[in-house]
Amino acid sequence: MRATHFNALKPADGTDLNFRDLLKIIHPDKCKHPQAQEATNRLLAIHRHFISGTAFTDDSGNFLTNDYWVLYQGEGTVVEHGRQKQQAIAALANEHLKRYMPYTWDSGDRFVLSRRAIPLLNLTLSQDHVNWVTSRLLEFCMLLHRQTGHAHLGITPAHVMLIPETHGIAVAGFYHTTPLDKRVSTISAAFRHWYPGELLRKKKASENADLEMVKRIGAYLLGDCSGLGTSLIRTHNRDFIDFLLSSDDDSLECYEKYRGMLDKNFPSQFIHLNI
Repeated sequence: MRATHFNALKPADGTDLNFRDLLKIIHPDKCKHPQAQEATNRLLAIHRHFISGTAFTDDSGNFLTNDYWVLYQGEGTVVEHGRQKQQAIAALANEHLKRYMPYTWDSGDRFVLSRRAIPLLNLTLSQDHVNWVTSRLLEFCMLLHRQTGHAHLGITPAHVMLIPETHGIAVAGFYHTTPLDKRVSTISAAFRHWYPGELLRKKKASENADLEMVKRIGAYLLGDCSGLGTSLIRTHNRDFIDFLLSSDDDSLECYEKYRGMLDKNFPSQFIHLNI
């Protein structure tokens, strides 16, 4: 019942996990524990997710993920466009930036992750965990802008996955990636209200646009589904919320400002994420 995913049930001695044998042990026909039925339902659900994946939606349409692979089922031309954009960025990236793309494409519509990673969609996290997710995303933006000269322009909960084991981040959904200061041809319609007004008016790729979307994710993960952050002013750390509500044009300066704010307000520690 405490398992967060199917592989968490793997025996401590390292032997293979046999779903059918485990099901026979805990099924209420065999097991008289009062939670046998509940545990059986839980096992069936996490095994189904592991085998078939769970459906989500991003800017290309539907996709499936079991946290170890992502299979896109939406518009093929859009998926291919995003794949080519991501691979072009990876070709320009050093090893540090590549750590934010810890996956390999094994077909035109599927990539495999090097570690278990969970989409941010529908997630709410504690302040401590939002601190490091935001930090990772700001670092990703800084590296992306400085090394490749591009803006991602699609940093939304559907395109970002967190890696609980290492406190890492995997970024996908490169559909809207555009060279900085060049004309933007597409944006995420579902998250149109997350883009700064200047980008919508001038249609020019900027560091500011990516930084604003990272801040919207910070608010989203704290429980403000709008991503705007204003509803969090009275309930969360004021310096953190003030940062979310501020505007920044330079990703390096923004990252350094953010790290200074964390050092001032929060202890430096690794907090296990059981998800």
